[in-house]
Amino acid sequence: MRNHLIILLLILTSCNSDNIDKAEFNDFSDIEIRFRTGDERIEFYSMDIFKSGEKIKAVKKRPFYYYGSVTDSTWTTEIGKSDLKLIIEFINKAESIKDTCSFNSSSIDYYDIKIKGKALKIVGNCEWNGIDYDSLETKIFKHKFVELDKKREMVADSVVKSFNGFWDVYGWENGVLKNRNLVLRRTTENEPKIDGIYRWTFDKKKQSELKKNLNIDIGSALIEIGASTYKVLNIGNDKIELKYLW
Repeated sequence: MRNHLIILLLILTSCNSDNIDKAEFNDFSDIEIRFRTGDERIEFYSMDIFKSGEKIKAVKKRPFYYYGSVTDSTWTTEIGKSDLKLIIEFINKAESIKDTCSFNSSSIDYYDIKIKGKALKIVGNCEWNGIDYDSLETKIFKHKFVELDKKREMVADSVVKSFNGFWDVYGWENGVLKNRNLVLRRTTENEPKIDGIYRWTFDKKKQSELKKNLNIDIGSALIEIGASTYKVLNIGNDKIELKYLW
């Protein structure tokens, strides 16, 4: 009976394994994928999938994903069986649609794919049916995006926490913007207010609102206060510098 249980466990483990078998590994050829999209602003994406020793790996080279002013650079991960299945579906789809794409948008997609010594170019707005570059990147680097979300959450919490308290705002005078670069200086609730100078107060409720209106994934931190949007230039214990954008 014990031997039967061991055999059953081995079978179940084998069925649930995401490891690539030897035949799949031998059949695989290295792939380079370059993708760009956009109209006014072009986004560049780059991924290589290749054999490394006895494994298949993927490297995301571009773009760099920001959390505040810091960026995640190159991502590397090991490819599993389910990833490889999606990659093969992506390549098959690319080969089947290369001459069928329309041009019905000002934002055009450009693919340059190299595999088995061949170059495949795709230009236009194609029907990828859920297996385009974005889907491929999201699946293969799923755990990296989870890590990125955690980093962004930590940065967002740190930024809004820094605003806690009372601040006199220099740059706005009598409701008029005098200087696009604002300086917030920490004060106290009991300190007399200066005529013509705004005093901003951020309690826990206001911090929650700030976090909802905080953008930290574009290479800087943009924050919405009232009806205005500012770029965060510098944060200190008693001084915050902002740049008025709109």
